[in-house]
Amino acid sequence: MKLRFIYILVILFVAGIFTAFKPWPFPTQSSVSSGIRKEQKNKSLKICVISDLNASYGSTAYPEEVGQVIRQLPAIDPDIILCSGDMVAGQKASLTDQNILEMWAGFKSVVLNPINKLQIPFGFTVGNHDASPSFSRDRKFSKDFWEENVNSTNLTFVDSANYPFYYSYIKNNVFIISWDAAGAEIKPEIYHWMKAQLKGRIARKARLRILIGHLPLYAIVDSKNKPGEVNSDPEAALKFFKTYGLDLYISGHQHAYYPAEKDGVRFLNMGAIGDAPRTLIGYNAEAQKSYTIIEIPVKNPTDFNYKTYTPGIQLINASSLPDSVIGFNGISRKEIR
Repeated sequence: MKLRFIYILVILFVAGIFTAFKPWPFPTQSSVSSGIRKEQKNKSLKICVISDLNASYGSTAYPEEVGQVIRQLPAIDPDIILCSGDMVAGQKASLTDQNILEMWAGFKSVVLNPINKLQIPFGFTVGNHDASPSFSRDRKFSKDFWEENVNSTNLTFVDSANYPFYYSYIKNNVFIISWDAAGAEIKPEIYHWMKAQLKGRIARKARLRILIGHLPLYAIVDSKNKPGEVNSDPEAALKFFKTYGLDLYISGHQHAYYPAEKDGVRFLNMGAIGDAPRTLIGYNAEAQKSYTIIEIPVKNPTDFNYKTYTPGIQLINASSLPDSVIGFNGISRKEIR
């Protein structure tokens, strides 16, 4: 009897250990496969893209325009929301652990919870203020936050092994990759992973392939017109995009809206809805905060269009933007569609 009692205690102890250390809540493989099949159906797709939400270093509050855009979401009625980085205001060594936790709590309250309540999928990429490669503590807190809140993204993951730094997902048969462009250098293992993703059956059968990352390939504003603020090897990145069939690269960081096209790849440089909108190089018009709506039709999906608005719902006409912007590492030419 005593041995049996000890045996039961051992079983309970082992079960307790497994319960305490259960993996974080990604769906089972069978539910993932079912979700992917559902999302492989060709449907029109409306994407709301937001970027660079943060205020000054350490701020736990957000500029009024962020809340303004979030409140407009029910009227916009997007199928998915994408954020091209800088969701909190980190990247400062003097910030305490508590301050970083409070910043992420502020983001959850102001941005993520309202989006989750609407049950709209939320795809994001980490920015330099979220998870700079030079700030390991920021990256840890970012990873912890997104692992704890993975269910609130409502994404249909294709590959989540390296979430939240780089991962893939699908919506209405549009294949989307978030890569880790929080810094200028893209690590070789990320390119290797992306190559496998884009050569895979799901990406090849998709109607469109979109990449979202924080740093752009080419500089378009004065304050970011220098090494370290853009991709360290834009020509290699562009060659990779072309070789493996990426149709669109969405980036943030520069706080300026500019739709460009180069060698058949489209580039959406996103404006900010947080602090510090910036003017384009050599362009004197007043900088504006903005967000963008992408509408992808069922037929001819590569003919998708942008509509970009101020938080006050004023349309920004792309025809008012310069035909080209010359940065230190290349020329961005406005797409003409």
